[in-house]
Amino acid sequence: MRVSFPNNEHPDVLIAPGDTGIGSAADNTIVLSAPGIAPHHARLSVSDRSIVLAARDAHARMHVNARPVVEKAILRLGDVVSLGTLKLVLKPDRDDSICVELPGSVAPAPAAGDAADGAPSAPQLPARVVLRGVSGAWFGRIVPVRGRLLIGRSDDCGLVLDEPEIAPHLAIIENVGDGIYLRGQGSSTGALVNGVPVRNAVLYSDDQIAFERNRFVLEAPSLPQRESPAPAGAHAVNITQTMRAIEKADAAPVRADHEPGRNDIWWLIGASTLIAAGVAVLLYLSF
Repeated sequence: MRVSFPNNEHPDVLIAPGDTGIGSAADNTIVLSAPGIAPHHARLSVSDRSIVLAARDAHARMHVNARPVVEKAILRLGDVVSLGTLKLVLKPDRDDSICVELPGSVAPAPAAGDAADGAPSAPQLPARVVLRGVSGAWFGRIVPVRGRLLIGRSDDCGLVLDEPEIAPHLAIIENVGDGIYLRGQGSSTGALVNGVPVRNAVLYSDDQIAFERNRFVLEAPSLPQRESPAPAGAHAVNITQTMRAIEKADAAPVRADHEPGRNDIWWLIGASTLIAAGVAVLLYLSF
């Protein structure tokens, strides 16, 4: 994983598994000098399963995709994190792992009478591929991808993004067999995939796709996920901070001469006898 700074306030930083401190103090892994950055502002905790952003200062301001974070947030590649006035983007180790040149269109053009997204007007089974809105006007909504989904500002698109910066026909997402493809329309780069500007890309389940302020997570449970490259240990700045497993000390061995089934029982019998004798003496004296 890589932390990238779109306004070039800091060189890109490769992040290894473990904890990465971010702040203005010199003992942080990533030292930032910008308005609003606390001495110990935030911590990124990276594991094989998750990326977690946590506040280290109760008064530090943090936002993820323009939404405020109070204590911590679970992140994914492509998220835009704001720390004070500074922005950073989570990206894969290399941009070329996302950007690809695709062959010619592989999905058939929608037949006459089909819907704008390539889906026939007759009822169909649920789509294998959907876009889930996580930011922007489509937040919380689901957009199915059946065959071909045309994206843009024009009313004939299956996914209409009504913003002046969006081209009338911006991009197409195709689902053909086990492949999912993003194809840019026109001459401009119209999308970010996991934070990387692309024109064409092969997409995978859990990828984050952004069109200006509109962000979507691609969900395709039955299709392959993107393989994460091995951390570049020699170049990852916090490789020495990787969390090490803490081994529990072995339990103390049981002594060979200690037999809990024998001595402990006789001790209990003896104690019970003494208690019974004391009770008997007390009853005798009371009369």
